This record gives sequence, C-alpha cells and structure tokens, in this order.
Amino acid sequence: MAMKTRDQIYQEEAASLLRRLTTYHALTYPQVLRTFPKQEHTMQRLIKNLIKQGRIFYNADLNLLCDTEDAAKEPDYGIIAAYWVLLDFKPAILYDTSGEFPIKITFFSADEEFEIIYAEPGKEILLNHILAKPVKGSISRLVIISTWDQAQELKIPCVTAFCIVNEDGSVSYYRKRK
Repeated sequence: MAMKTRDQIYQEEAASLLRRLTTYHALTYPQVLRTFPKQEHTMQRLIKNLIKQGRIFYNADLNLLCDTEDAAKEPDYGIIAAYWVLLDFKPAILYDTSGEFPIKITFFSADEEFEIIYAEPGKEILLNHILAKPVKGSISRLVIISTWDQAQELKIPCVTAFCIVNEDGSVSYYRKRK
C-alpha cells in the first residue's frame, strides 16, 4: 500500500471542503474547522489558498466561508443553525445533504434517517400544514426553534427533539411532554 503524498492529502481535503460548501453554501469558519478537527492547521492554510484562488469566498464581518459571493452576502441562517446540530451527530453520520424546504439537512446514521428542520419564527402555521402528513418509514425530526414557546405552537409528527442553537454553536435539546 503506497503512502499518500502531502499534495494528495491536500487535494482530498480541498475536494471535501468544496463539496461541503457547494452543498450548504455558507458555513461559519468554526463549523468548517470542527468538520475537519484533526487537520486544523492544514485546513486554515487550505482555506487561505482557496480564498486567494477565488474558489471560495470569506465574509469577514460574519466569519463565513461561502461557495459564492451571493451566499456571502445573504447567508441562510437556517442552514448554519442546522449544521451546528449536524455536527453534534458527526461521529455517527454515514451521509448528509441539504434538504428541500422546510427541511434544511437530511442525514443518515447506521440505522436511522434524520431531518433537521429550521422553524423560522412566524412560520409555525405553514410548517404545521406542510409537515402534517405522516412520513414514510422511520424518520426522526430535529426541529430548530428560537424559544420554547415556539415549540408549543408546532404540531409536527416524528419530532425526536426541539433544538435551540446558541450563537456560539452550542445546541440545547428539548422534548415535549406527552
């Protein structure tokens, strides 16, 4: 078995980072570093090079890494919050991808499918209507809320937990009592 060269490792990390950014469009710098924790110094160098090459964009005011200038100007904060939740499950994840409204991220572990939903304040009635139908198979839903009061307004099936994502990326998980 041949050893990988530094350039091969660097190219694999670059491809992986570019895949993440093209899938989610805008992530915070800390989210990217937490996605690749074993190579933090290498990732910092790689990020600088990709920015210089114009392959990714950095919004210094918001500390965001983005795939396009438009994503840097108008980031999807629902995706950013959902990605913090995703990172909590990172060791168990086999595959993850962005979802279609109202699902921000879908991911799979060895024996479960998860949907991360961002409940934008004021959109509770819309979410209740869209997500009212029973889901096929066994899907666990993680719903990001702004306040616990918001959870009381949501009547969505298959909710495993409600999540509040803090600005520092820490996530608190809650369940409704039955």
